[in-house]
Amino acid sequence: MRPILALLATALSVGGCTTASYEAAEISCSDYIGKPISSRIAAYGPPTSVYRINASQVGYVFETRATTYVGGEPFYTVNYLTGADKHHTPVRKITRVCHGVYVVHAPSDALPVSEQIIVGIRAKG
Repeated sequence: MRPILALLATALSVGGCTTASYEAAEISCSDYIGKPISSRIAAYGPPTSVYRINASQVGYVFETRATTYVGGEPFYTVNYLTGADKHHTPVRKITRVCHGVYVVHAPSDALPVSEQIIVGIRAKG
């Protein structure tokens, strides 16, 4: 009976490790592809630098750091002498650094930022 309870407690504690907060922290920096660069600027602030890649593309260099805390979900253990005990999973700090060059389609410098669409991301190098 005791090994079954230990196995059940382990399964419950492992199954509760993935939370919505953890999944949101793991979204890649590519979630802005297909959107105007102005939406990225509005969400995270101005770019570190801007340069022209070729005649039809401009690169916007960004570096952002987002920290979230995940964990703390309750789980219970049963002690037949004292009853059920409530515990919490450990709280972990997850820091996501998103850095790279957002490549936008901009055939002209006169094209407004709200019309420059992100077509890709390159690693910062």
